[in-house]
Amino acid sequence: MNRRNNRFLIGASALALTALPGIAAAQTAEQPAASVPEATQDTEIDPNEIIVSGFRRSLETAQAIKKDSDDIVDSLVAEDIGKLPDSTGAESLARITGVQVDRLNGEAGGVRLRGLPDITTTYNGREIFTAEGRNVALQDFPAASVSRFDVFKTAGANLVEAGIAGEIDVKSNKPFNFKGSRIVGGITGLHWRQSQEFGIDANLLISNRWETGIGEIGLLVEGSYTDNKFVDSYRDNNTQILRHAANVVVGGVANYPNVRYPTRVSFQYPSSNRFRPSASAALQWRPSQSLEFYADFLFQGFRAAGESSALHFDTGSNAPLYDVTMCEGSTDLVCQMTMRGAGNGITGYQVAQWNKTDTYQGGTGFIWKVPGGGRITGDVALTDSRNWNRNMQFNIFTNSLGTRVFNFDDRSGGGGASAYVTDINLADPASWRMLNFAENGADNHGRSFQGRLDADLPIDFAIFDRLQAGVRYSNRDADSYNDPAENRTPTLGATDPRIQYVNLPLDFEMSMIGFRGDPTTHPRTWITPTRQSIIHNADYLRMLVGQPAGYPKLDWVYSANEKAYAAYLQTHYKFPIGSMELDGQLGLRVVRTTNDISGTLKIGSGAGTPYAKTNEYLDYLPNVSARLKLSRTLQARMSFTKTRTRPGFGSLNPTLTVNATLACDNSVTPPVCNYRTASGGNPDLQPVESTNYDASLEYYFSRSGSATVQVFRRDIIGFINNATVFLNDPELGPLRVDRPENGQKGYIQGIEAGFRTFFKIPSLPQWMQNFGVLANYTYLDHGSELSPSAAATLPGIQPLSGVSSHLANAQFFYDSKPLSLRLSYNYRSSFQTYGVVTDPAVTTQLTLPTVEKGRGTLDFSGSLNPTDNVSLNFSIANLLGSQQRTYRAFNAKGDTYAAQVRYLETVYRMGVRFRF
Repeated sequence: MNRRNNRFLIGASALALTALPGIAAAQTAEQPAASVPEATQDTEIDPNEIIVSGFRRSLETAQAIKKDSDDIVDSLVAEDIGKLPDSTGAESLARITGVQVDRLNGEAGGVRLRGLPDITTTYNGREIFTAEGRNVALQDFPAASVSRFDVFKTAGANLVEAGIAGEIDVKSNKPFNFKGSRIVGGITGLHWRQSQEFGIDANLLISNRWETGIGEIGLLVEGSYTDNKFVDSYRDNNTQILRHAANVVVGGVANYPNVRYPTRVSFQYPSSNRFRPSASAALQWRPSQSLEFYADFLFQGFRAAGESSALHFDTGSNAPLYDVTMCEGSTDLVCQMTMRGAGNGITGYQVAQWNKTDTYQGGTGFIWKVPGGGRITGDVALTDSRNWNRNMQFNIFTNSLGTRVFNFDDRSGGGGASAYVTDINLADPASWRMLNFAENGADNHGRSFQGRLDADLPIDFAIFDRLQAGVRYSNRDADSYNDPAENRTPTLGATDPRIQYVNLPLDFEMSMIGFRGDPTTHPRTWITPTRQSIIHNADYLRMLVGQPAGYPKLDWVYSANEKAYAAYLQTHYKFPIGSMELDGQLGLRVVRTTNDISGTLKIGSGAGTPYAKTNEYLDYLPNVSARLKLSRTLQARMSFTKTRTRPGFGSLNPTLTVNATLACDNSVTPPVCNYRTASGGNPDLQPVESTNYDASLEYYFSRSGSATVQVFRRDIIGFINNATVFLNDPELGPLRVDRPENGQKGYIQGIEAGFRTFFKIPSLPQWMQNFGVLANYTYLDHGSELSPSAAATLPGIQPLSGVSSHLANAQFFYDSKPLSLRLSYNYRSSFQTYGVVTDPAVTTQLTLPTVEKGRGTLDFSGSLNPTDNVSLNFSIANLLGSQQRTYRAFNAKGDTYAAQVRYLETVYRMGVRFRF
């Protein structure tokens, strides 16, 4: 680290040391929580400590895990069996310090840890993934099936090699977690405001344990079903692709030849009926107090049936403009205008989608407690996951261009763009015809075998008191098939009467009425084919565009095999320093990885030539940590680690698609046409590596009260971004290839602060002592070099894509035996992504930012407990109906349009839980 970074860490730590005692001065000190098993271990858990009852108890358990762990870890523990505070894992994780999520499609997803998405996901300590991906979507874990989440921000050598962001381990319930038999379940009704749909969530867990002649045996089975029937209504300025940088066109014909305005205003309803079935089982057998065998199984499913629809008001540069109003302070940027009978008109689409994912994991292992307090464990597991999806898109066009009125900076409602047509009836089938028909799909599959053997033994050698060692082997296969999207125009011609709405064998309906909470004037609904009629008449539509009957055949894209061999050695040390104690870990994990990946080299639409590549690399991942126990309630930590993230299989895909025709360099006269363009993956990609520095100060002033500050820095090498590179192929000649590349350097550093407590102040009445607060804040400073092609427009260090600099959570809660209430606020500040645009003034491509404005989400939840066995639960997610707003730069000067406003779902839940 350079001096600037040292000053950053030291200064933040000094601030924390000064501030923390004052923060807690008003609190009444209590005895700290009893020690709990380390989060990295899968030991039997005392029912009175981990299987908790009530929010206060869950806070105590999570705090004890954080305090006693050898790593810097934050945990989220279920309040009761099958009762996390939110409906999915990702929504619950958003409450943890340093975690940010995307809230789209009626739920939370896209989990990032300290700004980075490169997270290793494990299930009971085993690696788990979806299809050919590297991790699993955490929103696919129903909250009812999770006992707790452990979020590792630093990685010991005994963990499965963490990604550069960290590791999230999902803990499930086990039968030996309970004293005896348990039957727990619940059913919840849901209502989505935008879609006006209803759904249910349901779960059931049955567990018991028995003393037998061969020892104690426990069996647990559970299942759950969750619904999501969302609609996200949004108005999009210029493009139907979310967060894609906007293009503009130059000038109406003759009367305004040099002004600029967006190419499109869209009104869209991306919607889907989604449901997630899941089931799990666990068997434990303890023939003696020192030996335990176990086996478990997990099924995780995802099903979706989408029927998204859209309406586009296209502009174009070939139409006169009328009623033009320039944007404030601009001489060439149009904010309002009208087009009559020319331009590109009104288009749209109706989409029919299917998506199915099945993930299975089964495993078995043993735990042997050896004399002296050590243990030896072994575990093997098989994982199989497949994702299959199909999409049909029926594109539509009005029969006349009409008079279109545009406002690209409508300040009413949520802002953004608006448009309407004055002389076309969008509800009349006679106004519409078929434009084209497109299909695409994918079938991705992943499977793995993993096995590990670990020893954790007490030793007595100088300052060292524990030795950990282990080996792990994994063998992973992945393959991918797809049919790329392609718009196919009717072979009958645009004027053929058979493509008119009124002559097509389809059923039509008015699109759903969305944009609830948006007062802006614009089309709310239009006539569109139904999803089912597109599916049932697919062969007729294929005939119209000259395609054979039946689903298009999926083409093989790539196959991969990856083997990883890991070994680690780690020791724990401890010694006194006066009245204080210093302990920590020293460890090294060594991982050898080989991957074999095969694809094809395609020229044009030809069959392609097989191509294969083998890579091998060796990673040394050290970790050093120290914890100084300054007092019974105050401790400080420091940690140094190295982590890495392997490239995704899709990025390693060696398939290269080369255009058959030569491309031309138009910068010279006459143009020179001597190279081909190509696109594909990059089998030469190397892992992204990170060197990590962490420090924290933690003050635990009660069993459920703490104040903590952490500072950290990640120095990252090998960021993978899409780039344009020029290659000279011996057979094909010069190639301009768009593909992912290593090489960009970056960093992310920041401060995390957290505070939690109940108001246990003796002078307060007893009922007021049931109130409490939980708050945390994260500041992220970040940047990286863009790819060489993008750096030509945005040179130097740029903010990381998708990373908010400020994250905050605040919860105010009341928790008593009969009643529990919670008001939660989650905030993330603005962040930017990057996209390629064309500046029409100079006809060159630019890489420019798209900025999504910061926003907060307010959630409310509560439970009423009339008896010890039954509770009534209710919640409102996105209580205030927060909106997502996006702004795009469209030229080198940085001029922007308010490009998109999305009206996010508000979800109401009410249900009943039982526990016997």
